[in-house]
Amino acid sequence: MLALDLVERLRQVSPAAANALMTVAVKNIIPLSAVMGFKVEEASDARTRASVPLKRRTRNHVGGVYLGVQVTVMELTMGLWLFRRFPPGRYNALVDKVEVSFHAKAKGGVRAICEPPAEVFTTLDAALREKNDKAREWVPVRLEDFEGRHVADARFLAVLKRY
Repeated sequence: MLALDLVERLRQVSPAAANALMTVAVKNIIPLSAVMGFKVEEASDARTRASVPLKRRTRNHVGGVYLGVQVTVMELTMGLWLFRRFPPGRYNALVDKVEVSFHAKAKGGVRAICEPPAEVFTTLDAALREKNDKAREWVPVRLEDFEGRHVADARFLAVLKRY
C-alpha cells in the first residue's frame, strides 16, 4: 500500500516516471512480463494501458504476436486496474474465468486497454461491503496493435477477497 501511495505522489510530478516504476514493479512480481517486454503506458482509476512489442520472444510461427502473450498482456493490464482500485495487502485478486474473442492478426506490438464501465467498480465494491469477504465481476479488456487496429477482446471474471 505504501508503494502505491509513492507511485501516486510520483504520478503528480511525472506520469511517465510513475509508469516506469509500475513497469519495474510488475516485472519483479511477474518475471514472465520482463521476458515479454511488458510496459505500463497509463494507470489511473478509470483506465490502464500496457503494451508488449513484437520481438523474437513474443513472435509466433506466422509472424504475429503469440496467443499466450496477447492474453497475458490483457490479464496484466486488467490486474493493474484492479490493484489500483483494490490494493494488494488489503485485497487478494484472482482470475476465475477468461473469455477471449480474436478479430485480427496481431501485426507488430500490441496494446491492452482496460477501461471498464463504472458499474464494474461499483458492483465489486458493494459486494465486498455486503458480504465482507468475496466479490466477483467480469472486467473487459480490449487489445489493439500499435497502429490502432482492433485485435481482440477479453473479459476476465475477477474474484476479489478482502483480507
